[in-house]
Amino acid sequence: MVKKAIKKGLIFFTIVMLIIIVINPIFVEKNSQRGKLIDGLYKDTKDNYDVVLMGSSHMNGGVDPNVLWHEYGITSYNYATGGQPIDVTYYLLKEVLKKHKNPIVVVDLYYLGLTDEYGDEGYIRNDLDNMKFSLNKLEAIENCVPLKSRMSYIFPILEYHDRWQELTKEDFNYDSSKVYYEKGFEAGENRYGKDKSISTPTTETADIPSRTKEYLNKIIDLSKKDGFKLVFVNMPCDDKKSDGDLGNWVKDPQKMFNKVAQIAKSNNIPFINYNTDDKMKSINLDFKNDMNNYGHLNIWGANKVSDDLGEFLKDNYKLADHRGDSKYAEWDIDYEHSQVASISK
Repeated sequence: MVKKAIKKGLIFFTIVMLIIIVINPIFVEKNSQRGKLIDGLYKDTKDNYDVVLMGSSHMNGGVDPNVLWHEYGITSYNYATGGQPIDVTYYLLKEVLKKHKNPIVVVDLYYLGLTDEYGDEGYIRNDLDNMKFSLNKLEAIENCVPLKSRMSYIFPILEYHDRWQELTKEDFNYDSSKVYYEKGFEAGENRYGKDKSISTPTTETADIPSRTKEYLNKIIDLSKKDGFKLVFVNMPCDDKKSDGDLGNWVKDPQKMFNKVAQIAKSNNIPFINYNTDDKMKSINLDFKNDMNNYGHLNIWGANKVSDDLGEFLKDNYKLADHRGDSKYAEWDIDYEHSQVASISK
């Protein structure tokens, strides 16, 4: 009798769990961040990407895979999402590496400056709610969100159940193809119109917050364990304005990135700091016209950074130029439909 009751209970529990698993994706909010993870991770991408781009909104609108393709024949995908803290970057990278073996991994390190224990929940959900259920996802939830919120990341319907009144056809049949041509890239088309705040260059260093440093080291250790190449970048932004707006940020990002440069050098990892006067001058970046706002590049600025990064990758790694190979013919079509191609016409 007891065995029969236990068996019925297990069957009932399994049915309920299957129902929840099916309806979870329906209730999750649909946005471009969801689309890029579905399109770039869980659809059939056929071949490994040469390069994967990781990080926050600074990378999201900073490096355009279509420029890397058009100018250098490099295949890549931009997995960066707005407000992505570096602990989430680490677990998302592990998810990416399930699909793409030994790519060159370019990581934007802007969010090393976060001093809070956890990132903003809204931003984190863009990634974790859209990752497939796996041990890696469970580890990400355990380490990247507060204890009180973890169950709602395992079962997103607990967070989004109120959306039932606003569900549309898109919620039941979400189409990620709208982000396909951009390969995960999103940049604005505004002109900031202001110069960068004047700062005095310094060689002094400052500590990286302990939690973000821990995950920086985890990414470095993962690259050594799995054998992929790492490149670190820091995108142009106005640190002075950031200091004034963000109380949960390091007070002197310039000194922190000097520390990053030391760590990168000691681990033989290239670090390209695009947020220095010398580097911006070398790529002809005009802060007034090439920034979308004080913290993010626009499409024209991203074009310049992408071109410079592509040249660096081509010069320093044995990357084949896939242009002209019929196997990659669709990449030319994708470029013609892309944002950077449309503004060039």
